[in-house]
Amino acid sequence: MQRYSRLWWASILLSSLATGGGSFVLLTLATELPIETVIKVSVVLILVGDIGLAFIMGALSPTRVTLGPGDRLSKADLPTEIGSVIDDFEDGYGSVSIRGERWRARQTATCTERLTAGAAVRVFDREGLILIVAAHDPAIGAS
Repeated sequence: MQRYSRLWWASILLSSLATGGGSFVLLTLATELPIETVIKVSVVLILVGDIGLAFIMGALSPTRVTLGPGDRLSKADLPTEIGSVIDDFEDGYGSVSIRGERWRARQTATCTERLTAGAAVRVFDREGLILIVAAHDPAIGAS
């Protein structure tokens, strides 16, 4: 379950209704407390229950941030993804394999080499779902 999704919020709401309603009914039937006290206790139980449930749900489905090919934490980061050409590039466009996934790619303007199937490429950027790649030069940084 993704954090803050509709299902996540529905679980919290259902928990609130069950905790609040259940505690209200039990306290009203089993004690002689004034209604104001019953409401206050029920609200406290709802808050404690929701906070506990949020921590449990967070532990079960933590949010993970992963960077895709061409993504960088900052503009100063050097691109490090290395892939291979699947289809020969024609007119600057072709297909590459990065992390076992097939991506549409565009050759950088500065890359003058012909990119053919099997050639190694380095990802420099990403524009939407199109990776910007150039021929991989092993002498420039390690992958």
